[in-house]
Amino acid sequence: MASSAFEVRFAPLYATVFTEGGSFSGRAMSADLHALEPLLPKTGTTVARDAFRLYHTQASVFGRRDMPKEAASAAQKALAAASKSANLSLDPSLAYAEFFLRYASIRWLADAQQYTEALALVHGFQKQYPLASIASLPAEMQWDNRQTPPLTKDFPSQMQMLGVYEDEGYILHEQGKFREAQQVNARLLPFARERLKALGMPERLRGVLANIAQNSYSLGELAQAQTYLQERLQIATTASDDATIYDCYFQLMVLAHEQNQADKARDWLSLYQQRAEKQKDTAQLERVKALQAQLKKRPPARAPS
Repeated sequence: MASSAFEVRFAPLYATVFTEGGSFSGRAMSADLHALEPLLPKTGTTVARDAFRLYHTQASVFGRRDMPKEAASAAQKALAAASKSANLSLDPSLAYAEFFLRYASIRWLADAQQYTEALALVHGFQKQYPLASIASLPAEMQWDNRQTPPLTKDFPSQMQMLGVYEDEGYILHEQGKFREAQQVNARLLPFARERLKALGMPERLRGVLANIAQNSYSLGELAQAQTYLQERLQIATTASDDATIYDCYFQLMVLAHEQNQADKARDWLSLYQQRAEKQKDTAQLERVKALQAQLKKRPPARAPS
């Protein structure tokens, strides 16, 4: 295999893409990888393996280039090649790559607005890993960096599977199915709260809380959205997560304003301003001025709920 025309040209590209800290031109790398497709062997024992490795590498590069449609397409080609060879999933150097492509394709497909395909992957993972079984998985993956790319046997992790369940709500929301999204996130929230507390990672709950707050807002349930945002703010404050703190202040200000609670809206903006002044954050202070102007001229958008 090492002497084949494909392998001679592919090996250095593969190493470049998957060596930690390596840098390359995404456009040039995509072109170089595409040029290797005619060199893929048509017969022999490495046909499926070579195709899988090439398309996996293409998908990884497209993913880094923020080209989700192309990444998802390359991933599907890689997975199709893997399905033709039972030996690939047994190869420790490729097993995680196959999992990664299925896992990453959820967001790639969603970002490409291919929601049906994305949900099919989500439901496949959920069938394989029911919510109640996630606690038996490793908390996070452990990598062996002695290989290129690094290997791991500890997958999927609890964090990855919680992410898959979170993705279901995200995709439903993007489809405009706000009630279904809210119900999915409401089922996930108590389990995620318990698991993340047990793992000592309560700050990871911020994403689920943001999602269910957005679901509630889109349904016009503003008081409920406020409750979730305040929990998110409390977690972010404990974690000293400034970006999330500012975002919560802003979202809570908007909610108060839309409920005709002008004083509360000004209070949230005041907290925003105080934090920016304490940190001497000029960018956030400029935003405070813009928000103050918006509050003065923007009428409430909704009646109180």
